[in-house]
Order: sequence, then C-alpha cells, then structure tokens
Amino acid sequence: MFSRFLALLPGILFALCFSAASAETLEDVLEKASETRLYDDAYWRILLRYEDLSRHHRASLVRQPAFFMHPDGRDNPEAELRADIHALYTDSMELGDQAFACRFPARTAWLRTRLPIDDRDLAPLNCSALNTWMKGINPQQATLIFAADYLNNPSSMFGHTLLRIDAPEQTEETRLLAYAINYAAQTDNANSLDFAWKGVTGGYPGAFSILPYYQKVKEYNDFENRDLWEYQLNLTPEEVQRLLKHLWELKGVMFPYYFFSSNCSYQLLGLFEAARPGLAMRRDFPVYAAPTDTLRRVLAEQGMLKQVIYRPASGTLLDSHAGQNSRAVNRAAGQLADNPQAALDGLSSADQARAVEMGYDWLYYRYLAHKADPATAPAKLRQLLIRRSTYAEPDSRRAPPRPAVDPSQGHLTSEWQTGGGYAQDQGFLSLDYRPAYHDLLDPDGGYRQGASIDFLRLQLHYLLRERQLALQQFTLVHIDSLATRNDFLKPMSWNLGLGARQASVDSAGRFSTRESHAVGYLEGGMGFTVQPAVGKLCYGVLQGELNGGQILDKGWRAGAGPRVGCRSQGARGQWLGHVESLWFTDSESFRTAVEAGYQWNLDAEDGIRVEARYQEQDGRDWSGVSLGWRSYF
Repeated sequence: MFSRFLALLPGILFALCFSAASAETLEDVLEKASETRLYDDAYWRILLRYEDLSRHHRASLVRQPAFFMHPDGRDNPEAELRADIHALYTDSMELGDQAFACRFPARTAWLRTRLPIDDRDLAPLNCSALNTWMKGINPQQATLIFAADYLNNPSSMFGHTLLRIDAPEQTEETRLLAYAINYAAQTDNANSLDFAWKGVTGGYPGAFSILPYYQKVKEYNDFENRDLWEYQLNLTPEEVQRLLKHLWELKGVMFPYYFFSSNCSYQLLGLFEAARPGLAMRRDFPVYAAPTDTLRRVLAEQGMLKQVIYRPASGTLLDSHAGQNSRAVNRAAGQLADNPQAALDGLSSADQARAVEMGYDWLYYRYLAHKADPATAPAKLRQLLIRRSTYAEPDSRRAPPRPAVDPSQGHLTSEWQTGGGYAQDQGFLSLDYRPAYHDLLDPDGGYRQGASIDFLRLQLHYLLRERQLALQQFTLVHIDSLATRNDFLKPMSWNLGLGARQASVDSAGRFSTRESHAVGYLEGGMGFTVQPAVGKLCYGVLQGELNGGQILDKGWRAGAGPRVGCRSQGARGQWLGHVESLWFTDSESFRTAVEAGYQWNLDAEDGIRVEARYQEQDGRDWSGVSLGWRSYF
C-alpha cells in the first residue's frame, strides 16, 4: 500500500503544484483584464451583443441564459468577462464539447490575444463537435448574396441578404454545394395580419441557420422568381474562420425579429464585425436596415469587393428566351410541353429546334414551380431532349443580359424633396420625406422594373393663400407590382395603398374645385401589364377605393372603376401617367382623375421631379402642377 502511495506521489505533487500555479496565473489574468477595462472593449461588446440601452444601462440583446457564464452576464459585461476567464482556466478535459473553450471559440481566441494566457495553464481540449463542423464547411472565403424583392412576403418586400461560405478551389459549377448562412424569423402559420403585426413589433424570434446554398437558390430562383446577385468578398481565410466561430457561439440564440430594423441584413452585419475587429457597421442603422443599404455598407469597406456574379431567376430566363422567338414558335412550344410528339408543320428546321428548346424550358419551369404533373413531367422532359438531339442546329438561346446597374449601385432608399406648385386656385410650398423605399418615378437601376414600395411617406404643404401648414398625404404603405406578361407567364398586376390624404371635398363632403380635407384611405387594384418596348410598361387595372372621415356625408364612401396607365424609363429620366374613372357611392357619379409625372435624373442621388394632376366630377374640374428637387440618402 505504502509502495503504491510512493508511486503516485510524484503525480500528486505535480498536480498540486500545477493547480497552485494555475490559480496564481488566473488571478494575474483577472487583474490584467480589470486594469485594462477589457469589458469595455468594442469587440467584447460585439461578441456578447452588448448594446447601450440607456445612458447608464448596457445589456446584451441575447436573452438565453446559456449564452452567459455569469448569472448576471446579460446586464454586467465585467462580471461576464471574469466568469469567462475563470471558466477558461478551470474547465477540465472531462467536460469535452461542453467546456467553455469549445462552446465559445471566438471569445476564447480573442481573450488569448488580449491577455497573457499561457496554453500550458489550460486543460488540453479536443472540441470534436466544433472541429467536425468546421471541417464539413471547409471555409476559405465568403460571398454576400442579395435576393431581389419579393412582394408576396412582407419580410422580403425590400429584398433579402444571406452569406455563402466558399470552400478552397471552388468553381462556378460547385458553388451550389457550398453552405449558406441565413437569418430569418421563426414564424408560425398565423394569418397575414397577425404575421405582419408580429413582424413589425418584434413578436417573432429570429435565428441563424446554415444550410446548403442550392436550397436557397431553389427557393429564390425557382419558386419565387427572384434574381440573385453574388458579391464575392475580400475576407481572409482567418476572418472567415473567426466569423464561423462566432456563428457557432450563436447556436440556439434567438433575437427579437423586426422586419424593418433587426432583420436578416442587420444581423449579418454583426457577423462581419466579429470577422474583422474594428468594423462598426450596425451603428449606421439605428432605426431601420434595408437590405440594399446594408449591402452598400459592406461593400463600402476599402477593397471588400472582389467580383459580382448575376444569377437570373427561372422566370427571368424564361421571359428572355420567349422574347427571342416568334409567336408561332412559342405557340408550338406550348403544345410540345403538353405533348412532346406534337407535329411542327409549317416551321423551318431552325424554328422547330427553337420550339423544342422553348417547350423544354416551359415544362421545366412548371415542374420546378410544382405546376406540372410530377408523375409525367420527367418523362416528357427526356422526350424533348431526345427530340432536340435530332436537329443539327446549335442551341439558339441567349442568356439574358446582366442589368447595367446592380442592387448595390441603385439610388439610396430614403428621400426628401422640397419644392412648390399650384393647385385648386392657390400656390403652395411642399416638403416630402420617405424613409423607404422606391416609387415608380424613381430611376429603375438596381430595382425591379414595375415594382414600387412607399413606406411611411410624409408630404406637407404650406398653403400660401390660407397661410397654414397642411398634411397633404401620409402613406403608411403603398405597393405597386406591374408584372409583365408574355406567351407563357401571365401574372396579375396589383397595387395596394393605406394612409391619409387630402380629398377634393368641401365642408359638406361634396366635390370641390377650391377646398380639400383630409380623409383616410384604403385602395387597391388588380389587372395586367404589357411591355410594348424595352423600358416601357402599360397597364390596366380595376381599381377600388374606400375613404373614411368626419367630413364625408356618412363618414365613409367607396369608389370603383378602371385605371389605365403607362411608364417609361429613358436615358436621363422616367415618366409615368394614368387616368382613372371611379364611381363613388356618396355622389353617385364618376370622378375622373388624370395624373402624370416626369423625373429628370441629375445624378445617382439627385433629380428634378415635375407632376401634374387633374380631377373632374359632375362637369366641374380643377388642375394642379408641382415642381421639386429630390435627393436620395
């Protein structure tokens, strides 16, 4: 027994000495951390998501207790720092993947660079789960992905950003197999109003996920017809690894999700700040964060952008291919998609080849969109490929040209406008402010043609005759979706608006050529749009409008009728005009309105806008015109 004790004695003495040395070193490190006020360091605040909620209160936006080592870590950065250092020194090998260094590798790496920590004083850890995860991703560089707006989903109305992690020696053919980091709201199956309300008020939790990039391409490119832009970034491999280590720390962490502020784009900025110490991007978005604005902010870093790649959506490809064919070829293609053996009499050999190509594209598009019979579509696609191989003509399909302006180069999303004009027999001065996003008189570059979103727009007039300030219009939200049609795709065009504005009525609620009063409005319309030439759209919709206000005879009125209009994008500006005739319930008569406008683009962020309006009802009418200087910021 005694001999066994003697054999163990050296190990016991070594362990005791090691423990004493470690304890002494731990105290030295804790003292150094306090002396340097490391808990006030900007990078520490980034890793723990600490924010100054008030002048005297700094707290983390993370609410999950497991994210902190100290019970008061969420509200006490200094206590959390000391607890982290203590855990780093005292965790044993037996903890394995649950050890502090394995759970929080980004914090651990940073502490080692800022404090005199000797690795010999720390337990050797394998961190097998972390290492396996990193090996599976195999990070080398990063690519920021921008998905174009998707008006059918409130959370994607302004576009969406995600981050792809690229492996070494990745090619254009293999990039679909890379992993992508996505941040999104964890939603339920609530109705649309509940979904919108929770999204605006932070009622949904948001979380990061990592998944194969091809899944997001399939979702955005194929199902939702959204063009993708891939911005390859100049992050070093070390920075990409640092980003992923921080992402590992955020497993199971959820933040309140807000559509207009703490959204997908805003949270990605936190990952960039963790990747490259010294970046401070999120502070540039204290109120709201539009994906295009955050995209510009990332690319504004010196030397950040390496390359831009455009990935057109399935619908963009189909529309481009259809536009390269004659109507006869497209009609034949539609028949081939249903019957691959359909006769092609009357077409030349070259046109027959084009018809088979187009038929394949149309059937494949429907198959991806789950609009073709999954039991028969694959066989039909094979038959079309076999039939195409019987023609000697080369593939005639040309890829759609890359837009001259990418989303990072479009106009900034906020705008203000000052000017003046004359309407209803008096002059006025005007001020217009819109925090987001884009209307149909703004330049198209970087935005989807025919789509507009006005959000929280405020228009004020100072009336010169009455010498008073008046609310001309407040737009809670206004959306236009002028989706063009071709021989295959026939989407509906629609618009929706909600807010308050001046109506041409007198104190009795009757149509007036000299007076106006504020009423609430809800309007919407549905119809179709055609594209007679490049850059030109013409549309027709059945429009409806509901007004409410004390000035109206019954406190409300409703109107409905047709609206037709056109829009054109030129080299130096764009014009828009429409005419509508709505039958209103209060007057039991039609009110005809004509509106037209033109914006001359001085440069990327400034323009001069002129607009004219005319209204007529029951033989009485009024007209007005305005001129303003518009600036984007």
